Amino acid sequence: MTTTEGPRYVVAYDGGDRGRDALRWSAVLARSLGVGLDVVVVVRSDDPFSGVYPPVGDVTGVITEQARGWADEALAAIGPGVDARADVRTAGSVAEGLLDAATETGAAAVVVGADGGVNPLGVGSVARALLHASPVPVLLVPRRETPERVDHLYVAVGTRPGAAAVLAEAWQAAARNGLPLHVVNLVEVDRAASDTAAGADPDAVTRVQALVEDVRSRSAAVPVSVEMGRGRTMAEAVGSIDWAAGGLLIVGSSRLAQGRQTFLGPTAARILRHVPVPVVVVPRSTSVSTSGGAA
Repeated sequence: MTTTEGPRYVVAYDGGDRGRDALRWSAVLARSLGVGLDVVVVVRSDDPFSGVYPPVGDVTGVITEQARGWADEALAAIGPGVDARADVRTAGSVAEGLLDAATETGAAAVVVGADGGVNPLGVGSVARALLHASPVPVLLVPRRETPERVDHLYVAVGTRPGAAAVLAEAWQAAARNGLPLHVVNLVEVDRAASDTAAGADPDAVTRVQALVEDVRSRSAAVPVSVEMGRGRTMAEAVGSIDWAAGGLLIVGSSRLAQGRQTFLGPTAARILRHVPVPVVVVPRSTSVSTSGGAA
């Protein structure tokens, strides 16, 4: 096992498909970004088995033993070359247990698998709870084949307050990891607009370009490009972007988030339904700080 001194990710594992997705993607992220992994299996303290009727005796030990088996399984699945450790903990909910682990370990992000279904990034109950309350970035991985490495960083920006902060965080992450940065602006337009000049709002393009030029002025070391995604639906807008197989998308939290906390806004929620790459939802912050960040 290789030991890292950098940031660590908490990885949610439950022995199911989404847990295995989280493991596979986390291993890719660890090798690409040089992060360590803390695989966490949560045993719910209010598990329905604790109050079964008719009584069958205390089954807590059985459930915990199964959880330890999953933890061992997870470490074996990650394979060599990654600093990974596993933890079994009890909490009132899975999300609570993951956030407790993230706080105790000083994790840079929490990784959770998608819920399956038609959408590549279906948001299940655990991910939904994390995406509305986490004080650290939440990294949601899709149900698809993993690339060998993460080698492209995307950031979705709009023109509302907060866009400059999330763009600055993405730029710092790209610089820290030596990755090209693609600034993506996704907009749903009506048919009339979509039939004209790529359906782009000139004022919106100008504002996004100004944000990008401000970031570019900081250093020429990070290649920065701008991609305007347009469509009559968010699915079309997302589909108009040529996503790299090894891409990772950063999106900001809603302006409704309290303090440094994630809160999934409606636009980000629509993006999550269609984007084919892992997505990092970063907490809203009044100051930009990416030391030990999610990427």
